[in-house]
Amino acid sequence: MPTPRFLRPSDLAPQTLGRTPRVQARPSPARCLAAGTWSILVVATAISTMAADPGSAFELPTSDLSLEDVRRLVANRNESVQMRMLEHEISTHVHQAERGIFEPQVVGSVERIDTDRPNNTQQQASLGLFGPSTPVFLERNRFYNAGIEFLAPTGTRLRLGYTMRELGNNLQYSGSDTNRVYFGPEYETFLGATLVQPLLKNFGVGTTMAKIRLAALASEVAFQEYRRQLMLTLAQAESAYWELHLAQEKTRIAGESVTLSEKILSDNKARLEVGKAPELEVLQAEAGISLRRARLNESRQKVIEVAGRLGNLFGRTPTDTSALPRATDEPSTQKDLTTGAPDVEAAFQNNPDFIARHAQLSQEGIRVKYARNQRLPQVDLRASYGLNGLGRSLGDSWSDVNSQDYPAWSVAVELRIPISGGIKERNEYRAALLGKERAEFGIKEVETQLLNGLDAARRRLRLYSEDIENYRSVAVFHERLLQTQLDRLSVGGIESVTVLETEERLSEARSAVVEGHILYRRALLELELIRGTMLRVRSLEITKDELRHLTRERLRLAQAPPVRWEDLERKAAREFDTLAQPNVTKP
Repeated sequence: MPTPRFLRPSDLAPQTLGRTPRVQARPSPARCLAAGTWSILVVATAISTMAADPGSAFELPTSDLSLEDVRRLVANRNESVQMRMLEHEISTHVHQAERGIFEPQVVGSVERIDTDRPNNTQQQASLGLFGPSTPVFLERNRFYNAGIEFLAPTGTRLRLGYTMRELGNNLQYSGSDTNRVYFGPEYETFLGATLVQPLLKNFGVGTTMAKIRLAALASEVAFQEYRRQLMLTLAQAESAYWELHLAQEKTRIAGESVTLSEKILSDNKARLEVGKAPELEVLQAEAGISLRRARLNESRQKVIEVAGRLGNLFGRTPTDTSALPRATDEPSTQKDLTTGAPDVEAAFQNNPDFIARHAQLSQEGIRVKYARNQRLPQVDLRASYGLNGLGRSLGDSWSDVNSQDYPAWSVAVELRIPISGGIKERNEYRAALLGKERAEFGIKEVETQLLNGLDAARRRLRLYSEDIENYRSVAVFHERLLQTQLDRLSVGGIESVTVLETEERLSEARSAVVEGHILYRRALLELELIRGTMLRVRSLEITKDELRHLTRERLRLAQAPPVRWEDLERKAAREFDTLAQPNVTKP
């Protein structure tokens, strides 16, 4: 069983968004190169814009991106999610393949035997009057076998078959040596059934269907892995989206701070010219502008960095567009009132890790039962019943079969016991018991993580909600204080450095309010991950049959022939010509 892969809070941490999660497959070098190239192009565009106009507001082309768009793009384009879809499809085919053991099989064979054998004295004597004239036995036979074989869920192997033997030899003559008459070949026919029933080892429905049940549970585990991967990727994408919103807000706040400091500098210069302010006031305002512009550039760089990480999660490449995504949704501190038992119950019913661990425990239980059965002695009941026929023609032989005058039956019991008591079976049984015990420990581990994770997520939600209100109160206070100080600054009643310090504290408080909202949303994402309700809340929960249909549809589209660029150009030209001539009827 693999090591626990519980959804941890660190999976949503900002520093992990740029790395490959520990449960995801390592991205291909081409994918990494494409994502890195896109980030380099954006940064290069930013540098060129700043070089062209360093004093102006730095603006990159942006495209609006809602949170719903991010969810749709991640679900449809993320490679890790698509890999899990294919793994589930693979496990489904493996399950169907295991069910094929009950498929009836038609068997047949044709055999020809040519024998030239000298007869010994005993053989010649057994031929009586024909002995002296038959020193060599010549045989030309043909054997034909056909039948159908079944395997029953109880382990019974049944064969319904027909055997026809065409016998030709040099004994099928009559008359003297000079006037011998050949009677022709003889035809032996047998029509019947053969049954082999295990009585101890390999007996029973559980043993026969063990591999089928293991494959079914493996398919369930693969489905839960898909759910887990989709939830984790969605949580990382939404966390990156809110981090992008935070970076945008910090950029906006930093821009407003630069604007205010520029106004203070302009006022100080005007007051200096009329002798109402010392030169130190101007120098302090200029230093404040430089500091705030540097912080503004840092915020802009953060926007580019986070936008690149967000694009990586839904396969954004340089060929898509050079515009930066712009988060348009606003975070809200929505209240989640479910607490205590409902949280635990929801986690036990929906968490993919918990469901997968129970499926793995069921697999280990099946292995234990199978290994216990394999330790038994092999005792097989063999039985057969059929009808014989013989004639100079095939029709005469079938007449004997139809008359049922020559039945044949047999019953036998076969015993097979290892001399050392079954070294292989004994160790496999011990290994299965240990595997089941390991699976039980795995479930206890996930239960502990669920309970601790739910409690920690609840506590963080309450703390972040209180922090938002506290920082909002601080922001309101500094906003009023700043307005008062600006009024006093206009009449020379306060130094500009004091105003700049107050403005800086206001910017920090505003940023803290936005960051509190982001932390609250991230804690809510963590709670939804642990409860396993993320897909259901976003209307993305699907059944295994729906996932199979979706996977096959995407595979069908992936195998469709690509559209050539020349065909698109010709189609676009025809549409343009049609639009340019409104009086012409569209084809």
